[in-house]
Amino acid sequence: MISPAVDKLLQLGNDHRLVALFYRKGEHARDLPRRIVEPYNLTHGDQDIMVRCYQRAPEEGWRFFMLSRIDHAADAGDAFTPRRRVRLDAREINMRPEERAHWPAELQAYRELVSDALADGKVTADERLEIEQYAMNHGIALPQVRFVHAAIFSDCLGAILEDGEVDAEERKQLNFVHRVLHVLGWSVVDG
Repeated sequence: MISPAVDKLLQLGNDHRLVALFYRKGEHARDLPRRIVEPYNLTHGDQDIMVRCYQRAPEEGWRFFMLSRIDHAADAGDAFTPRRRVRLDAREINMRPEERAHWPAELQAYRELVSDALADGKVTADERLEIEQYAMNHGIALPQVRFVHAAIFSDCLGAILEDGEVDAEERKQLNFVHRVLHVLGWSVVDG
């Protein structure tokens, strides 16, 4: 079942309308900052479905947002000229649920913490500490960290490669994801 917020996001994106997106970063987020985004495509992670957007504000850049964390979406009042092909098909949301169910709960929660930290294009010292403490408190060992980080990087790379091009902004996004995953304990180029 698609939430009204996700349905609105998909409709506006397919109409090439800028979206005012209110996204819960963290489980108990009270203050939902408004983000202005251009929605482009859905991507399936092992544990969630994300929408890939070009965020215009508050900071510019490519971002991924987990559908389950989108609280509200509204027309931001302007159209956008697509930077790449827009592919937002609601039928994709109900695909492959069995593949998202095999991760243990502690790895799902760890992945959500890391994904939340990546969502706004910056990772604070508090977020880093929360992620590291969660991993330590829940016995998430380096092989599991590698698995989760590789899955996150794979999802990001797959969405970028979908249109057959990698532009400067997308390279910037990949570098950012790589740096954050490295700081959090492992990235795809680490041994």
